[in-house]
Amino acid sequence: MAKAAVGWPDLLEVYLHSRWENATNGEIDIKNESIFETLALIESSEKAYDAADIAPAVAPGGIAVGKVVRARIGYPQLRLGVLAESWDGLLATPKNRVEEPPNYFVKADRAHSGMAPATEPVTRYRAILQFIELLGRAALFTDAHHGKLVYFGEGRVEVPVRYAAKDFRKVEVDHVIALAAALDGQVHREQRLGILGEAVTALVAGQAEAGRFLYLLQNVDELTKRVIEGYKLFASSFSYSKIRGEIEKAQAEYVGRVHKTFSDIQGQLLGLPVSAIVVATQLKAATVCGQEAIANFAILCGAWLFVALLVASCGNQWFTLDSIAREIKDQKNKLNSEFSEVRYLFVGSFDAIETRIGWHRFVLVAICLVALGGAWFTWRGYRIATIPNAWQCLIG
Repeated sequence: MAKAAVGWPDLLEVYLHSRWENATNGEIDIKNESIFETLALIESSEKAYDAADIAPAVAPGGIAVGKVVRARIGYPQLRLGVLAESWDGLLATPKNRVEEPPNYFVKADRAHSGMAPATEPVTRYRAILQFIELLGRAALFTDAHHGKLVYFGEGRVEVPVRYAAKDFRKVEVDHVIALAAALDGQVHREQRLGILGEAVTALVAGQAEAGRFLYLLQNVDELTKRVIEGYKLFASSFSYSKIRGEIEKAQAEYVGRVHKTFSDIQGQLLGLPVSAIVVATQLKAATVCGQEAIANFAILCGAWLFVALLVASCGNQWFTLDSIAREIKDQKNKLNSEFSEVRYLFVGSFDAIETRIGWHRFVLVAICLVALGGAWFTWRGYRIATIPNAWQCLIG
């Protein structure tokens, strides 16, 4: 089927098989049927001729597959693509320094937009465009038609995007990739772009406006370093607030639990002096089996039961304190391993809680000793006041 209109793929195939003698004159090698059909359409259609601006210098019907024909190979309409003499010719348009044209062909090295694999100039050109796109993310706005980036630092800061083909060698592709990686992801995206914007305005502050972009291009690694370090600083601040909230909450919980170990047995502690008074006043001298002997035995059993329950409660609270101490140790280990930079801000509070746990343990031991001393005192009082064997009195 004959072609109805000329498209960029048709022109690209013609350019790839053309040789220029000057800006607009050269030769076209009609290598295949597709090139023949394109030239035939240009010859027969005024519209196709205007779009392609190609005129074979042969008599009508003089083109054929396998021939090499002289022709005027001009510049196509921009809606189809860009035919440039050189890379500098392509970059003469400000927009082409900011965005890659969808269709272009560079005569000097026969590079074009669809070539694969890309040549080194194409790769470096695209790396510069990627760098500009990254800078544009942090800019107040990007003016592609005038080729400039606008930032707001201490006032309006403009970075005109000016570079030539000779500047391709100044870009380090790996550095651009590293900067893209530093900005990748949605987590804290705005903060990272803000850091990049601040780094850009700081770097170009002492540079003449015309040379700002090239200065940035030669210092992509420094931009990347500032973004990474700035984000680490931000992330540390963010993490610190979060960590502080969690740790202070945990510390308050530990303090409450430690306090509870004492308050749980506080009522029983009040019973210690009461029981001593009861024992001292209620024991009666008993020389024979009778009501006094039975009463003394009941008082002894009640005092010992109270002491046993109190010692058991102290033991239970001791185990609770052990559990809290282990949790605190785990928290301190977590601080040491995950947040070593800020551990000194929190470890003192945990040490204070551990000291408080030590004091509570001492009090529990003292309570048990006092209770056991009271049990011994009750037993001695019973032995002095009660002469007969209470057990024999009970069983008869």
